[in-house]
Amino acid sequence: MKIRTSLVLACFVLSVLPLGGIVLYSYYSSRSALESAYHAEAARLTAEMDRRLGNIRDVLEQRLAEVSALPNLSDGEKEKASPVGNIMMTMGDAASLVDSIEIQPMVHPAPAAPAPPPRPMVIDIPAVRIPRFTFTDAQREHLKKISALGRQLGDTQLSTQERAEIQKDLREAQSEFQSSMQEAQKNFQEELGGAMKQHPPAVARQAAREKQAGLLFGHRFKVPMTHQGAVVGQIQAHVSAEEVIRRLLGAANEDRNEITFAIDREGNVYTRTPEERQTLDRLGIPQRIASGGSLNDIKNWIIVQHRDPDSGLRVAVARPFGEDLEVLRKAAAKNFGYGVALIFVALIGIVPIANHITRDVELVTHGAERIAHGDLTTRIPLRSKNEIGHLAMAFNRMAEDLSVQQERIVEQERAAIEYERKSAELEEARRFQLSMLPKEVPNHPKYDIAVFTHTATEVGGDYYDFHVEPDGAMSVTIGDATGHGARAGTMVAVIKALFAGYDSAQSPADFLHDATEKVRRMDLERMAMALQLARFDHGRVTISSAGMPPAYIHRRVSAKVDEIAHSATPLGTLGNTYNDITLELKSGDTLLFMSDGFPELMNTAGQQLGYAAACDAFAAAATAGDADGVIAELVETVRGWHGDQPPNDDVTFVVVRAI
Repeated sequence: MKIRTSLVLACFVLSVLPLGGIVLYSYYSSRSALESAYHAEAARLTAEMDRRLGNIRDVLEQRLAEVSALPNLSDGEKEKASPVGNIMMTMGDAASLVDSIEIQPMVHPAPAAPAPPPRPMVIDIPAVRIPRFTFTDAQREHLKKISALGRQLGDTQLSTQERAEIQKDLREAQSEFQSSMQEAQKNFQEELGGAMKQHPPAVARQAAREKQAGLLFGHRFKVPMTHQGAVVGQIQAHVSAEEVIRRLLGAANEDRNEITFAIDREGNVYTRTPEERQTLDRLGIPQRIASGGSLNDIKNWIIVQHRDPDSGLRVAVARPFGEDLEVLRKAAAKNFGYGVALIFVALIGIVPIANHITRDVELVTHGAERIAHGDLTTRIPLRSKNEIGHLAMAFNRMAEDLSVQQERIVEQERAAIEYERKSAELEEARRFQLSMLPKEVPNHPKYDIAVFTHTATEVGGDYYDFHVEPDGAMSVTIGDATGHGARAGTMVAVIKALFAGYDSAQSPADFLHDATEKVRRMDLERMAMALQLARFDHGRVTISSAGMPPAYIHRRVSAKVDEIAHSATPLGTLGNTYNDITLELKSGDTLLFMSDGFPELMNTAGQQLGYAAACDAFAAAATAGDADGVIAELVETVRGWHGDQPPNDDVTFVVVRAI
């Protein structure tokens, strides 16, 4: 696929896919938020209907209890006085919730013959607006004055005359208030009587009312009726189901399309209008609630319900949101269409840009092909300031660098040939240097001997050798030539030749003195060699050193390490004075001779091991069972400190343990 096509396709895909994702996410997130808001609103309305039902129940119980406390309610017919006025005043706003109030006197059996049960008195509550009795402003002023005078009489510091004057004023205020109250009560009774004449009493629906009260509230509204402290009957209110439902569900609101409804425990459905009932039946909501089915799968509707634990009455709110979802879908589709249109406009603009970019790319591609075929004189004629221009400049520089590199490769090939020749010579020198080291350590009956050497380059500068005399005396030498490579190998060859002629009659110090004089006479141009010579004879060891690191002896009895150090210069340098140190050896004592490559060994952080750490490492290794075990522990210390990389200097160990 060409770059032009790839650019256009990438622009299209990277634009359409994010746009589609954003539109879908916006739609579904808006839908979820809309459902949550509608559900919360429906839950609020359901809770509000719960509170209404509780308030209606509490108001009816409270007002009915107040009616039962009215005086002479049971003997109203005897006195030819209707109790309706007092009942209506007491019921107040709750009167519209009741169809009728039934007053049932108790039966009192006589000693001779039982009397027939008294006929209950049923008082129908008018289905009109009930007049309310309220105090006038003058009556409120009388009440305030009576209350103030009553508080003044409670003052114990009043004189008799002052108290008499206050009581006189109090009687006058009470008389005025009673006169105004009698007139107001008379007017209220006349107004109430007029309302009552328009709606005569009715008792035919008593059974249906009681049943509806039980279904709506779970119980009947009955209270005992008392007279002079004794229960003389009971009062029962027959609830108006229509008014209760009207108050419970609330008035229909044209601006809102939710449906509030209630279902009693017998499955009777109550709605505000017949149209709302038809909608619920069409959706099958009452049937699902009655059967305990789920209400969450009704498409495009939110239904929230709550069951009253006392009566089993379910109040619910059903709210449609399909129209809102359709609006959301249309808005999402419109936004997606606008976005696609903008994308096509952008595609029209990207085509010439892609053509310009690909034209420059073709020039670079052509030049790169010529360079790839070996034409290093090719230069790309491009002056653009963008990335393609920088790429062309990079190709031009690459062509120049390749020309220079080609010349370097020729020189490197020549150098490689020379390096191979020198490597062959170094390998030959390495084999020669290794041939000068002993092929095996002496098998001595009194000493356990082990050695280890690791060179840093092809030809190392470390050297060790042994000489065992017929009488059992043994000489051990270890050295370190300055530098590495062929020059160090030459110095090792010189010292090996001198050690081959070592006369046991000489002390180690005398041998080192003669050796340094001979090396000087050879005039080896700043070549020198540090050398340490130890002679083992008759349970003693005599050690002399020319610039070598100190030797260490581990005493088996005390488990301590003694350091044997000499302050002398290497062979071939200015100094020529050397001294011997003689030590007694006991069975189990172990000596370590080493080159300076061990204490001066570098780790990856560029830190040296140090002589103190080298001494501690030998003290730990000297507890091994034999000389080979000591060497193995020291080699493990070298590997743990430096790793598996070649050391920065030759490392050599010679371990001798007295048997």
